[in-house]
Amino acid sequence: MSKGTIALMLVSALAMPLGGAAHRKTEKGNREYLEGEMDSALRSYTDAQVDAPDAPELYYDIGNVLFRQGDYEGAAEAYTRSLLTAPEELAGQAAFNLGNARYMQQDYTDSIKSYQRALRVDPDDVDAKRNLELARLAMQKQQEQKQEGEDGDGQDGEQEQEQQEGEGEQGEQEKQESEQQQEQQQEQEGEEEKGKQEKQAQNGEEEGKQGQAEASPEQLSEEEAERLLDGLAEEEQENLRREARRRVARSQGREKDW
Repeated sequence: MSKGTIALMLVSALAMPLGGAAHRKTEKGNREYLEGEMDSALRSYTDAQVDAPDAPELYYDIGNVLFRQGDYEGAAEAYTRSLLTAPEELAGQAAFNLGNARYMQQDYTDSIKSYQRALRVDPDDVDAKRNLELARLAMQKQQEQKQEGEDGDGQDGEQEQEQQEGEGEQGEQEKQESEQQQEQQQEQEGEEEKGKQEKQAQNGEEEGKQGQAEASPEQLSEEEAERLLDGLAEEEQENLRREARRRVARSQGREKDW
């Protein structure tokens, strides 16, 4: 139920007479209160406190004005001061209104205590009983909402922790995969470099063999060179002998002509 459903008991303490100047100022404040002039009423009650600073009736009246103005904390303080010395009749009213002020502040624990105090003064107070039940229901709802909020925060925290753990595991897995890729790339580059080196060595060996093959005709052994020279010498000698025979044959032929 909403706060607007609580019963109010905000009646000025008209039946609480004060003597002398305090009484006159209080009556002036009561007229202003009933006419809805809250600022003027508050000044009149405050002025009356100069002559009666401890009067519980004035604290009660000041509490009523502050409640009407929406200053529930100030009203609660004024009602509490009134209850310190208030007679039984006024104490019941002050406790009831204190319960209303705490209810408006959503301080349901103190509100319940104040209504219970009002009921000790007047056990048959229907408004106090009704407001007491409203305060209990409001406090139960407040506690349930608080519990739901705590459970929600706990679940959010667990989900956030699980998410962080999942991100950590994913990051570690990505790191391992990256390291494996780097190792594979390095191995591949090493194999390619090794292949290049082997190919270069093979090409060098083939070029060396080809160079040796090309150089072998010129680089004859001493025995091969001697055989070659002997062959050349015999051929040269044979050529000389043939040339000598041709000359002899030509000379004999001319002598026959002669």
